[in-house]
Amino acid sequence: MGDYLSYGETREIEFTITLANLVPAGQFILGNTSFFPSNVFIEQVELDVEVAAAGGTSFSVGTVRTDRTTTGTGGTAATTFVNGVLLATLTPAGTKLIYNIPAAGAGGTGLGTTTSFTDNGVYISATSVGTFTNGVVKCRIKYRGIGTITQ
Repeated sequence: MGDYLSYGETREIEFTITLANLVPAGQFILGNTSFFPSNVFIEQVELDVEVAAAGGTSFSVGTVRTDRTTTGTGGTAATTFVNGVLLATLTPAGTKLIYNIPAAGAGGTGLGTTTSFTDNGVYISATSVGTFTNGVVKCRIKYRGIGTITQ
């Protein structure tokens, strides 16, 4: 997980989600040393299915505060980046999903908005509905600064 070199104002953070590691109704922090900054505009989220998903119903990618447990306050949400992507859209391997606007079963609530977290940066987390037995998804979040990026 981490930020990758990119030229211009757009930045990109990329990470891999192994769906079988997600616990239903629990927050799974995707990187212990990577924080998503406050005061940035979220442009787009891409999901690349590397291994077809099986078992679960849906999953979401969001943010959790630096206390590692609190979501839904301080600007965080369990669905900041991806909101309830259904199992049927995570097959077959090689599928690429691109989200630009918020929608249930698709783009998260933070798409097309500027982040404003109480903490300077927050952890990126994933949650699931149902128990996944298989599936690996590469997630890329594209964002750009609005003023000074704090982290």
